[in-house]
Amino acid sequence: MMYALWRLTLRNWKVFVKDRANVFFALLAPLIVLALYVLFLGRIQVDGLLASLEGMGVDPSAEVEAAVQSFCDSWMLVGSLSCACITVPLCACGIMIQDKSRGISAEYLASPLPRWLPAVSYFCAVVFAGLIIGGIVFGVCLVWLAVTGSWFLTAADVFGSLGTLVLSVLSSSTLLVFVVGFFRSQGAFTGLNVIFGTVVGFLIGAYMPITYFPEGVQYFTLLIPGSYSAGLFRNFMMQGALDNIASALPASVGEPFADALAAEFSMTFDFFGVAEIGPPVMAAVLAGAFLLFGALCVLVSALRRK
Repeated sequence: MMYALWRLTLRNWKVFVKDRANVFFALLAPLIVLALYVLFLGRIQVDGLLASLEGMGVDPSAEVEAAVQSFCDSWMLVGSLSCACITVPLCACGIMIQDKSRGISAEYLASPLPRWLPAVSYFCAVVFAGLIIGGIVFGVCLVWLAVTGSWFLTAADVFGSLGTLVLSVLSSSTLLVFVVGFFRSQGAFTGLNVIFGTVVGFLIGAYMPITYFPEGVQYFTLLIPGSYSAGLFRNFMMQGALDNIASALPASVGEPFADALAAEFSMTFDFFGVAEIGPPVMAAVLAGAFLLFGALCVLVSALRRK
């Protein structure tokens, strides 16, 4: 049975990667984040932070400007990686819709395979796609930081980011498999893909910090598991750059400015004005989303078999 599961999972993965347009759209949101940053968002962010320092009476030196640039680079890469952890599993879910529209799902039902096996193979393929392509995006992010001189990560940060990648892909995959399971037509799925791929970067703070949004929108982002994924990535991939800014500035300015940046760039979340959410709670929310939607997928599958 495990061999059959492996073969079906491998088949679904091959179907996904052979559709180059699908893979491109899976990476479209991260590419948009990168393009916007390189074209104008990066300069706007850096200039804005340098202007804030000048308003605090600090004349930014070349060292300070380089530290601010490294921080903004890290923020951009977090946005790209966080988007990839969502959009890649979403596009990989398209295999389910293709098989339904082509009648392949009906053939599975008529075969001697257990009815749960195809569903589990779809989920495994979605997770596999998210981990493989997300891992490639993560590797590109590390290379970017190293090449641009913005590497302030420790070994713990790298392994923590890898753990966040796995947890993010698992939570987003279970949620998306559950949602896409209710779709039947390719057109409906395409509409979901376009809409979700467009707004996800805004909702998780990839294009601009969440703190720039109205209060109601900020609270709405707390209901999206991807926001907690981005928050965890920020804590692992931006903390070193944040500490570098603090050390490059005078002692009287460094710590307050770093604390203000951590709040502005949502390294912690304000939970409806009641409590502050840090990395442990973010990880717990992602794990809870994985368990919740995983249980819902099992429940829906069991009801359909009846």
